[in-house]
Amino acid sequence: MSKKLFVEIVSPEREIWAGEGDMVIAKTVEGEIGVQPGHVPLLSLLAHDAVVRVLGARETGEVRAAAHSGFVSVSGEGRVSILAETAELAEDIDVDRARTALKSAAESGDDVALGRASSRLRAAGEEVA
Repeated sequence: MSKKLFVEIVSPEREIWAGEGDMVIAKTVEGEIGVQPGHVPLLSLLAHDAVVRVLGARETGEVRAAAHSGFVSVSGEGRVSILAETAELAEDIDVDRARTALKSAAESGDDVALGRASSRLRAAGEEVA
């Protein structure tokens, strides 16, 4: 039996998702990182427009979430914590609302809001121009 990571995605309001997975991919301020069992301990800042993917999770094989600002913490015991200011699972994202937010952010020039809206769409599997 192969080792698994224990992954938790949390925001200040609630736990978004917790479970086991084979690999975590997340966008940090320094670029995208991948974490597998046995990874060295790590603490990194999440990008404000991050999409977090947990591969080998659930019956679908993947959990995707839009996660905005915060931290990625990897312990030496195979625990990965995504501690985000806000986070939303792909299946909970209202795509129409995210498209409206993307358009509004682009018109206003708000780069943070633009990043958040585009990550929500990417997490939901939508194309973002």
